[in-house]
Amino acid sequence: MNWEAAGTIGEIVGSIAVVISLVYVSLQIRHANKQSEIDSLRHTWDGLNQICDRMSESKETASIINRGRNALGSLDDDERLIFEHIHLRLLNTLESWYLQVIQTSRPGPYQESQIANLEGIVAGYFDYPGSRDLWDDLRAYFDPIADIVDSKLSSGAD
Repeated sequence: MNWEAAGTIGEIVGSIAVVISLVYVSLQIRHANKQSEIDSLRHTWDGLNQICDRMSESKETASIINRGRNALGSLDDDERLIFEHIHLRLLNTLESWYLQVIQTSRPGPYQESQIANLEGIVAGYFDYPGSRDLWDDLRAYFDPIADIVDSKLSSGAD
């Protein structure tokens, strides 16, 4: 075997090693991206759980939410502040969730299922007369999810 043949074999082995390294690195990046996506969603779910905890922490809070859902005008100023801020926190969390899903995942079944989950939460929390009235007051501040909320509420209005 001459030096030229050995050099060619070395180049081939080196090229194969580079390709294997690139495949390995791409798999590691893909895994890290998936983990980051899971961590982002976990943060969103933690936020939703905190809102649920806040709503169920006392009979007084539950009473404010139930009365506010039925008629926003039935709340005094202090109760309305509590009701508004719970819903503001929920809307902030939903908007964050929506933007995270839209910006980090490709269109397809996963993205569609996340948006459907978001719509379910919108229906569960805002499909009440008082909550709809509050949404009318807050809509301008939540442009990224406004169409989703409006669409879900109009489809459930009948």
